[in-house]
Amino acid sequence: MRLPGVAAVADSHEDRPPSPITAAAVSAALALAGISAAVTFDSTASAGAAVARALMVVVPVAVGAYAWQRRPSERFGRLLMLTGFGWFLTTLAESDHELPYSVGRVSGWVIEVALIYLVLSFPTGWLTERVDRALVWAGAAVVTALYLPSALLTDQYPSPSAVSSCNRVCPDNAFMAVGSEPGWIDAAVRPLRETLTVLIFGAVLVRLAMRVRRATPLLRRTLNPVLIVAILRLAVMLSAIVARFASPGTPVARTLAWLAALAVPAMAASFGLGLIRQRMLIADAVADLGTRLEAGSRPAELGASLATALGDPSLRLVLGAPTPWPPPRPRRHITEVVSEGRVIALIDHDAALLHQQQLLEAAVSFARIALDNERLAAEVTASLAEIDESRGRIQAAADEERRRIERDLHDGAQQRLVALRIKLELAEELMREDPAKGLPRLHLLGEEVTDTLDEIRSIARGVYPSLLAERGLPEALHAAALRAPTQTRVSPDGVGRYSQAVESAVYFCCLEALQNSAKHAPDASMVSIDLHEDGMLRFEVTDDGEGFDVHSHNGGTGLTNMRDRIEAVGGRLELRSSPGRGSVVSGSIPLS
Repeated sequence: MRLPGVAAVADSHEDRPPSPITAAAVSAALALAGISAAVTFDSTASAGAAVARALMVVVPVAVGAYAWQRRPSERFGRLLMLTGFGWFLTTLAESDHELPYSVGRVSGWVIEVALIYLVLSFPTGWLTERVDRALVWAGAAVVTALYLPSALLTDQYPSPSAVSSCNRVCPDNAFMAVGSEPGWIDAAVRPLRETLTVLIFGAVLVRLAMRVRRATPLLRRTLNPVLIVAILRLAVMLSAIVARFASPGTPVARTLAWLAALAVPAMAASFGLGLIRQRMLIADAVADLGTRLEAGSRPAELGASLATALGDPSLRLVLGAPTPWPPPRPRRHITEVVSEGRVIALIDHDAALLHQQQLLEAAVSFARIALDNERLAAEVTASLAEIDESRGRIQAAADEERRRIERDLHDGAQQRLVALRIKLELAEELMREDPAKGLPRLHLLGEEVTDTLDEIRSIARGVYPSLLAERGLPEALHAAALRAPTQTRVSPDGVGRYSQAVESAVYFCCLEALQNSAKHAPDASMVSIDLHEDGMLRFEVTDDGEGFDVHSHNGGTGLTNMRDRIEAVGGRLELRSSPGRGSVVSGSIPLS
């Protein structure tokens, strides 16, 4: 499965200024917190109680705004903010009037389901496993079946309560729908629903502890503050329920009720602490990844570096896109590393890392950079090796050409010149003895000189021609076409003058193509040399001979030399041919 948005190396939202929505939400929370404090102080005349009620509203909203601002793609922050605003409704339970008091008490029941959801879905806001969803539905079912209906059948809500400061003298229930409270409400429903509430929250703690146990080190440190506060809240909740049943009017019962109320901002603060620890640990992990990448981790070492940085010893890095695809394993996840639209590696990791998408995104990006760097380094090494080989071939060809010229001069022109000198000496002696017979001999020596000059020119063929240097490619190729054994047509289109290296590369490639055509396509009736410029200098030598199968042709020394010449000036050479369709040698050289 491809992880969405893997291009981001670090959290791109961490340093953004507060958005208008989060700024407005925090402002509204402060206003509502002020109202909560005022209502509570008016009812209880206690500054401590007023501050506590204000914290119950402002802390969840502030932490939720931080989480939302930091990771807008995750919904945990928005849910926590909504829970904070929902908790404001419990402030109404501080009123002396029946209706707002009753609304505040009922709101406290509903908010408990939201807290269960937040604990199980932290830090993403999503419930990923069926058992977590079942616990949330169980909590909702208890509230729907046992708490909310009792609001229609009871004249008084239980006290003391975490959502109200009143003790024994509290307003009546405004939602009472019968004449008197049935006895089984107090005898059976209340003990049952509060027992189920404790059991459900205890199961939530077990699930949270299981997540911590099998989490990666990063996620474990993120969840630890939440687990600790949740354990304390369960202990306080259980103690407050027992105290309310045993001695509802005692200071101990009232103190435990207030501690249960303060557990709400404490839970929100634990979420914030977990997120801050997560951010710090992610920064350390990303720095560690960067250090390892800077140190030049090779693909064989990259998997170990990722496993160390992500805290997942079981992590495996698989290069390429294997076929068949690796089968999924329990609690494992496969994340693709994509570069330029293709999968270059797979990261097989613990599924718990999906809860640290920032770190996983950074790991994917670092892996992509490291693998791309390795690939580019290999390509550069291969290119340098090809350049060295090409230079070696060019040098070998130059040495061979010098040896050919030396051999041809020694075996051909030198012999002619030696013979010519001997003939001149004989002609000199003959002229002294019989000038009439010596003149014809001198005329014959003129033909010998002409033949010797032709042979020297033939030997020197391949050396940079003066016509190319003086007149450029079109004129030099026209002259070469006139000497070709096959009728040859040259068509230059807007071709001008270029550097000596470019002109000589194109010229000698065209000469080699003409010689190959004369040698391998003697049946050809026409050879065409086309030149044109369109930001690149392009040439094409085409014959209408029988052609051949390019794939079964090894190319030979001539084609290798042609390719070396063109690639030496940054160009490319291509040979196209097929039986019955002639042959085409084409090349292009960038002019920038």
